Amino acid sequence: MNKIVNIAGVILAGGKNARIGGTCKAFIQLNDKSFLNIITSTLEQIFNEIIIVTNNSSDFTAFVNKYSIITDKIKEVGPLGGINSALYTCSAEAIFVVSCDMPYLNKELIEKQIEFFHKSDCDALIPRMGSFIEPLHAIYKKTIFNILHSFLSETRDYRIRSFLKLINVQYMEMEDNKVNRQAFTNINTQEDYERIIA
Repeated sequence: MNKIVNIAGVILAGGKNARIGGTCKAFIQLNDKSFLNIITSTLEQIFNEIIIVTNNSSDFTAFVNKYSIITDKIKEVGPLGGINSALYTCSAEAIFVVSCDMPYLNKELIEKQIEFFHKSDCDALIPRMGSFIEPLHAIYKKTIFNILHSFLSETRDYRIRSFLKLINVQYMEMEDNKVNRQAFTNINTQEDYERIIA
């Protein structure tokens, strides 16, 4: 598969839950590589444009020559703030969004999502396994920026699921198996981290 030019890869690396034991999750080590290096090495194989959204751009100065490092335009609104900033900044028609605490990205799965997205007429493509959805392993069209920006300006309910009710979402049904579950694994706590390095 050739590199995708009309979709940008976006890594959300900010927010209140972006730290474990005082360390930014993006820089936590797994097999001698940081989560960020693991994630970017996968995204680089797929996307021409990669954007890192963070509240602490000074943490990412080593990456400024390689990627776009941006901060939330609207602060303290969770992952939707990062999606909003990435949609505003990107030159692509859409963004593939992933959280910085997902070190098991699966290149083939992302490519499958992109293929599905190109065949769909939707504002957002989100994978679903049974009742579980993963909106932080999803594709969002740039055309939803104004709707999202207004939503963030007018509400105090910053949950992604609440916003998704306002746009045309297509769900990509996924088989509930070990490979897919691993691809969607988030490392949210010290216990999660200790489990994967054990």
